Amino acid sequence: MGKLVKSGGAGSVYLLPGAPAQVAKLYHPHLDRAANRRKLEAMLELSPELPDQVENGKRYVQIAWPQAAVFDGQGGFAGFVMPLLDMAQTAELEHIMQERQARAAGLPTGLGPKLTLAANLAAVIDALHQQQHYVVDLKPVNLRFYRDSLYIAMLDCDGFSIQGHAERFPAEQFTADYLAPEFQRKGMPAGTEMAQDRFALAVVIFQLLNFGIHPYSGRPGNAQVATDIPGRIRDGCYAYGVKRHKQLAPNATSGHALMPPELRAMFDRAFSPSPQPQRPSAADWAQLLRGYAQRSGGKLVVCTVNPEHQHFAGQGCAACARDKVIVAAAQASVQAQQQQISLPQQRSARRTVPGQAPVAIPVVGNTGGGISGKGWAVVVVLIVLFLIGFTAWTSSPDEVKDKASLQAQADQAAGLEVFSWRPRKTAGFQPSDARKAVHSLSQAISKGDDGAVTRGLQLLYRAGEEKQSVYGGDRTQAQLRASLLEGLGWVPGYQPALVASYLDLLQANPRDHLVAAAMGRMHLSLNEPQAARQYFEQAVWARPTDGTAWLGIAAAAQLRGGDERDAVNLVALARLTAYRYAVQNALPADPGEPADNGVARTMQRMDLTAKVLRLAQPGAYQKRWDKTLADGALLAQKLQAMPPLRDQVGGVQRETMTTVDYGVLDAKHATGENRLILTIAADGSLTYAAAELPMEPMLNKALLDSVKRWTYLPAVQHGQLMDAKVVVLVRYRDGRVSFVPGGVAVTAEN
Repeated sequence: MGKLVKSGGAGSVYLLPGAPAQVAKLYHPHLDRAANRRKLEAMLELSPELPDQVENGKRYVQIAWPQAAVFDGQGGFAGFVMPLLDMAQTAELEHIMQERQARAAGLPTGLGPKLTLAANLAAVIDALHQQQHYVVDLKPVNLRFYRDSLYIAMLDCDGFSIQGHAERFPAEQFTADYLAPEFQRKGMPAGTEMAQDRFALAVVIFQLLNFGIHPYSGRPGNAQVATDIPGRIRDGCYAYGVKRHKQLAPNATSGHALMPPELRAMFDRAFSPSPQPQRPSAADWAQLLRGYAQRSGGKLVVCTVNPEHQHFAGQGCAACARDKVIVAAAQASVQAQQQQISLPQQRSARRTVPGQAPVAIPVVGNTGGGISGKGWAVVVVLIVLFLIGFTAWTSSPDEVKDKASLQAQADQAAGLEVFSWRPRKTAGFQPSDARKAVHSLSQAISKGDDGAVTRGLQLLYRAGEEKQSVYGGDRTQAQLRASLLEGLGWVPGYQPALVASYLDLLQANPRDHLVAAAMGRMHLSLNEPQAARQYFEQAVWARPTDGTAWLGIAAAAQLRGGDERDAVNLVALARLTAYRYAVQNALPADPGEPADNGVARTMQRMDLTAKVLRLAQPGAYQKRWDKTLADGALLAQKLQAMPPLRDQVGGVQRETMTTVDYGVLDAKHATGENRLILTIAADGSLTYAAAELPMEPMLNKALLDSVKRWTYLPAVQHGQLMDAKVVVLVRYRDGRVSFVPGGVAVTAEN
């Protein structure tokens, strides 16, 4: 077992260092292992037809279905092995339903991606149902999807209702907000799991296509309507049907009225209050939604008002209609706040109207109906203190600052906000980031994009420099360890004791690049190029400036087959990396040797590693490896002659700074100027954006949408990528806002 990933009520999940693409789940000892084993055997025999999807060389695991049983040292059943899902590349389905939450998580907000997700989800559920397996506890927080491909990723499959030999293994949990109406009162009996899945699937699809709104939410017409969602499901209070519900009105921001008739009819079937509803199956949903999700179908069009919106062909834009409702509500709120602020303060004492006798104000301790002598003394003291404080304030040298502060507070009270945004902090440099960088660099070389190669290597080296050295800066120890692990002829097969020792070392310190590379060579000698490449990529992640790890990736790429050009590119990157590292770090020469910054010694190590990798490959590949090394060396010479990056100031690409429309809430603040201060990282990403002055919320929203769309240019100084701060002038008038980079004179023409 490797590192513990997570632990739940049923068991614990561990990484498998010997199988990087898999994890093992071990059941807790107190559970019924005999029943769990029968359930697992049923799952292995009736696996759903959901193969991994491969796009652009990337593998997407759609479902973490068991692949094999796990036994302990005495032969007892302990758990199972399943595919490893890259959780960092996935997100919860719930996060894409709400626009604000989706934007904060960097997820798409349009209707098109949501239709694709809904179609993919229906297809996954249909594959499960074909084997008579059911999810039961089907809800958005239990579902995940890949951010880039929108494939569904399902976890915790052993908690599903599983069909076995002459027995069914029931699901243990359900959620009341997604439980079918016929089960709300008496629970869900055996044999009704399909009906439950069909209902829950329809609820999730409705939420995906309707801004996260639950189909049983809405505005009650009387006190008899249940206040909770389960109660409304139980009573059949579906407010979004073709025929309106008598007691429950739909949510004001709902877009159900702008859905095509066939889609609304499907939802009516799913949420019909009839005793035996004929709910659509997962296959029905998949077939219908696929037609809307496919671009070639022409059933979904881009909104002409806002290109970020999409809507059904022949229907209005539900997203625009929703924005108008939100703007109108915000305007009403701002007006109410302004009216409340402008109302005079009620005086505690009544004024005397002409012709009316004064009214005595009772004071504690005063039984005569007027203010006593002590009371008048207190009043006089308070007035004097007020006058002293007022005089000190008006004569203070900080008068302007204080008044500005009060004005800012008044602006805040009037509904204005100061724009300030910082993207979600990344988890740091991960092994998957190194894998992407290696792939991108190889592609950049194939395209002849020298600038992308230089930028990519700089950023990769910088990410590696931020890590603490495994050897604490002891170069002698590192050289001795490298000699022991990389010596000529040291090409092991599978040695269990050695493997266990190396895996222990890697688990204790995943950045031990020498051990990771040794594991890569071991898998290479076993003709397992995929596992070998993962370990070599781990070595690059641990130390990007070590050219020998790059050579290992090249050898794995050649052994795996496919694009031979990739292996040549990686050899060139290996030699370029080793050369630059030697020159930039000025390695000392041994006594009696000419000083060359250690280039000769570094290249000797590279040649030795290349020979070891040659021996690690099957005989048929060794001659091809020799040719790959020769071609890579020639390419490396060309890469060494690449010019440095041209110096430039950081900024925003002008073509991406388009004028945008927004909903004006306050006529008083409809026209004006502001300044945005942007912080741009060396990798060209925006790390912080803030405005100097407060603005109305809808304008701030337009600014947020804009800064997320812009393309940023990092600063380059003496050929090195640098962080930068950029000023952008914001000009807005009558619902339109435009942007001008700082330093550009603003004239009537621009």
